[in-house]
Amino acid sequence: MQMSGLPCESSHSSSDVLFTPQVKDELVPKIHQEFDNLDDVHKFYNNYAKESGFGTRSSSSRKNREDVIIRKEFCCSKEGVGVELMTEQSSRCRGISRRGCAAKIAVVKRGEKYVVTQFVESHNHPLTSPRRVHLLRSHRKVSGAKKALAESLSAVNIPSCQQMSLFEMQSGGAEHVGFLQQDLYNVERDRRKSIAGHDADMLYEYFQMEKEKNISFTFAVERDDEGRMTHCFWADATARKSYQYFGDVVVFDTTYNTNRYSLIFAPILGVNHHRQTTLFGRAFLSDETTESFEWLFKVWLKAMPADPPRMIITDQDPAMTKAIARTMPTTHHRFCIWHITNKFSEKISVLSYKEHYEEFKHWIWNSEAPAEFEWGWQQVVERANLSGNEWLNNLFKIRERWVPVYMKHIFSAHMASSQRAESTHAFFKKYVSPNNTLFDFVTRFERAISRIRHNELDMDHKDVNESPRLKTMYPMEKAMSELYTHEIFYQFQEELFQNVAYKVTTTNEDERHCVYTVHRIKGSGSRARELVVDKSSSYVRCSCKMFESNGIPCRHMLAYFTRNQMEDLPNEYILRRWTKSAKAMRAKDDLGTGMNEICDISLLERRFKLFQLASNAIDEAIGTEDRTRYMEEVLTTAQTNLLHMKAASEDVDRSAIRSLSSVRDHISQEINLKEPLQVRAKGCGKRLKGGKEKATKKPRRCTGCGLTGQSHDKRNCPKLSNAYVFEFTLIS
Repeated sequence: MQMSGLPCESSHSSSDVLFTPQVKDELVPKIHQEFDNLDDVHKFYNNYAKESGFGTRSSSSRKNREDVIIRKEFCCSKEGVGVELMTEQSSRCRGISRRGCAAKIAVVKRGEKYVVTQFVESHNHPLTSPRRVHLLRSHRKVSGAKKALAESLSAVNIPSCQQMSLFEMQSGGAEHVGFLQQDLYNVERDRRKSIAGHDADMLYEYFQMEKEKNISFTFAVERDDEGRMTHCFWADATARKSYQYFGDVVVFDTTYNTNRYSLIFAPILGVNHHRQTTLFGRAFLSDETTESFEWLFKVWLKAMPADPPRMIITDQDPAMTKAIARTMPTTHHRFCIWHITNKFSEKISVLSYKEHYEEFKHWIWNSEAPAEFEWGWQQVVERANLSGNEWLNNLFKIRERWVPVYMKHIFSAHMASSQRAESTHAFFKKYVSPNNTLFDFVTRFERAISRIRHNELDMDHKDVNESPRLKTMYPMEKAMSELYTHEIFYQFQEELFQNVAYKVTTTNEDERHCVYTVHRIKGSGSRARELVVDKSSSYVRCSCKMFESNGIPCRHMLAYFTRNQMEDLPNEYILRRWTKSAKAMRAKDDLGTGMNEICDISLLERRFKLFQLASNAIDEAIGTEDRTRYMEEVLTTAQTNLLHMKAASEDVDRSAIRSLSSVRDHISQEINLKEPLQVRAKGCGKRLKGGKEKATKKPRRCTGCGLTGQSHDKRNCPKLSNAYVFEFTLIS
């Protein structure tokens, strides 16, 4: 029995009941109907299926000796018979969709055309309603533009569920999106499969393409004897230019859990004229040995268009320390003071920490001379009875590397720790994840870098278009507001504003120098500073060393200048790297050519531009029926013309793709770079322990008194209890 009528769903599933779609006649395939190619056949039949309420798939085909398809069938998605019994090997509980439906279309190649020779219209199953037809697999497709948008959203760690919400909002509902959320997952799965085994090659190819776009881009890749990538470094033109302007002080620290191979990520950072973080280069390392750091620093210094930095700030890593000493012997290596001071609570007992840590901090930060620090340190150590503490003794031996008083004469751009690197790592990890491939990481990281660089551009814009508010009528303040960037000027302004509270007194004078004492007029607790003026050059030095370390004149020097009625700050006290014109010079690379930055328009940017244009036009059109009809006609005509343009360019695109694929295959064959092995670095988590080590119990240590092998802990420590009782007695 054959039933005809509108597409409907029925509870009957007998093969004797047939369902014939009722659609417009021009959508129904006809015997002897001709098509130019198989894509047109599939598109026509799939469109008919969507209007009818069923899905399609490709079926059998036949080729001639020239490997040309001469017969092709497209059938209903329910054609064939599914397996009804679940096997033990099945890992997914999927329903049975095959029902032995015979609906299909067959075409045969005659000359240059494909002609319909067979068309079976009826189905042995109910047809899908219009509300559900978008759920059928053949009517779901993630377009290239939406793939690009989804990839960009993933690059900023927006999950697929939120991406789907965006597509639904843009399309006017889930039924108009054209695909399901699972399709987004499948796109990502297919992309990962295509990259598997070629990740290192793709990264190398990406670097080569960047090098072709801009000759100032530089990179280096190290491989082991098996051809696996071990180390990688890259820097673009902007990073190299930034080093030319702001490479006097560098912060270096490594971070972990940024890629699926657990390679150690090592960005090389600095600070720009707005006191913002800037990037000088980035690298992947497979380990943290001296040799690896040495390789990185040599490659990095070779790529930079200026001399080694005056100061580099790192943590107390021994391998890093050796590598810096070998590759940058003239650079002062400073240890991060934040890491050191944070360890006091771990390295000394709780009681000693509670009673003496503030004293340690006082001498560390407030010492004016090395001798003053050394005397104060020894006094605190003796009072705390910590003379035998090995960690403190080792710290004292390397005091020139971390105590500020020993480095005040070296410019440090107001940095004493690597916390800038720590905060930058946290920012970068908003864009990357431990599941990223190397290629994914690099592309996502570049987005994070563009955000940082845009912040710098925003500050440059404000410096040009805004003027800071002045506090005084000093001509020097007005002049420096035009020279310094806003961030630096406000620091200078505070020093200038405070100088009126200080008195300058002559204390000593000879043929070569004149010595002044600068002290606060009112208020206690302010330390007197000493100014030394060279009579031959009129150069002023202050004992606080603020200008030498931070590059900004201190209030004591400004008090001297005010006393001498100097309206302009002398040029020798104006550091160019803090001015608005810090980037005015043109950076040169090692070939002597100017460095350029090239930006190309991506598919996603073109989509955004057209989407905004179309949205504005639609907003204007929906006001009246006439404008709406006109808009529909324009869009229909444009869509038809675009389809013709696409068909005309398909042959050219295919040949270009084949050519590009052959070029990439050739590059891959030349590179033949294997993916790196999984790395286990010191910062990736807890160390794996062997069976004997797990079985051996460590002696119990009390963190209160610091003794090992005792039966008590911090909660019932006799020493702490006695201290608390004594303290309570004093209070009472």
